[in-house]
Amino acid sequence: MVICFFGDSLTLGTGDQACLGWAGRICVPPVVRGRALTYYNLGIRKNSSREIRARWQKEAARRALPGYETRLVFAMGTGDSAILDGRRNVTPEDTEANAKAILKEATTAHEVLFIGPPPVASGEHTARNRELNQILGTACANFGIPYFDIFARLVESRTYLAGVAANDGVHPRAEGYAEMAAHITVWPAWQEWVAD
Repeated sequence: MVICFFGDSLTLGTGDQACLGWAGRICVPPVVRGRALTYYNLGIRKNSSREIRARWQKEAARRALPGYETRLVFAMGTGDSAILDGRRNVTPEDTEANAKAILKEATTAHEVLFIGPPPVASGEHTARNRELNQILGTACANFGIPYFDIFARLVESRTYLAGVAANDGVHPRAEGYAEMAAHITVWPAWQEWVAD
């Protein structure tokens, strides 16, 4: 099985001294158990849903292997809700439209999972991520796509938020990515994907 992870710098794992991020960490247990899994982290710094929508199909196609199923994980939102040049990078309406377009196209040929945006150090930015978390979760529900609400798991985590604040305000360090991975690893939808 091939799994492509599409997202922004939080998917990439920016700030992780181990260079694994959450995506790399959740792939370790099934590989150690002997699961045949090829993993591609296709997170790009500063990518919003707009850029992910424009690139995911070609990038997934390039990584397809004959005889292997390709599955997709999308994780986005924080790049959309960032303030650039005094305004929101992507409006909530456009984030929703981009997500719906991605899901409509992706689900025609692939199994898909979606992971929402986490909280960050800024209260205002976190509020915008909370709004997108609800929008993206609803969009996924309408498509029947499993959605992981990482926001709810981390918004009260003093350890995670302290790590983000001590770093750059958006990205955790290795310990924060490990906390994210610990939540995602036990998600039934992910467990089903990587079952032996």
